[in-house]
Amino acid sequence: MMLYRRVTVLSSALRAIAMVFAMVFILLVSASAMAATHAATTHEYKLANGLKLVVKEDHRSPVVISQIWYKAGSIDEVNGVTGVAHVLEHMMFKGTKKFPGSEFSTLIAAAGGRENAFTSRDYTAYFQQLHKSRLPLAMKLESDRMRNLVLTKEEFAKEIEVVMEERRLRTDDQPRALVHEKMTATAIQSNPYRRPVIGWMNDLENMNVGDAQEWYDRWYAPNNAILVVVGDVNPGEVFALAQNYCLWTNASPRPSRSSWAPSGSR
Repeated sequence: MMLYRRVTVLSSALRAIAMVFAMVFILLVSASAMAATHAATTHEYKLANGLKLVVKEDHRSPVVISQIWYKAGSIDEVNGVTGVAHVLEHMMFKGTKKFPGSEFSTLIAAAGGRENAFTSRDYTAYFQQLHKSRLPLAMKLESDRMRNLVLTKEEFAKEIEVVMEERRLRTDDQPRALVHEKMTATAIQSNPYRRPVIGWMNDLENMNVGDAQEWYDRWYAPNNAILVVVGDVNPGEVFALAQNYCLWTNASPRPSRSSWAPSGSR
């Protein structure tokens, strides 16, 4: 009887071990399948002007998101013009000669889409989300403002007030945010990560349209950008669109992140 019990216990243990191995095998196979699927539906291209294109297929709904990421953020700023990356993000919605004023946003909204942008320490990004059939519109608008933005003293004077008010709302009037900002600046003494993305208030108060123009001319170029398109799209067709709308935008000398300093730095 005792031998029977031992055999039964051993048999149960072996079954449990076998189930564990089966589960591990299933998980490994699933992970491999997911990785293969991801690799098969993500495509990378590079245009002749240096623009990198990444396309990720997602056919669950007839929607597409187009993003342009510039390799420029607050770590590329210098003392005296902190916050200029974020200020230019605001100014990018002020229009070009071809699409003046707020026509960019008006056209995206009329197409049933939405758009926005965000600035970080290492990058600045802009995006549009809309029906897949309107991807050409997003590319046309984005490629136009990449090198044809019109910056005026009048628009800059209004927008810098908006940015300063944003700083008051999110930092100066928020004790926790203010302490975090001061703690970061104190703890990190010799690294650009010490600066707040939105900039120091004194720098914002003394910033001018020339600072924004210089930042735009230096960093906003196809060879310093990555175009990411995700949604119900065909990669080959997206590449063709990029060549049609983005290839005419000329590359420019790409600055070194460690050596740049504005000619009019204060």
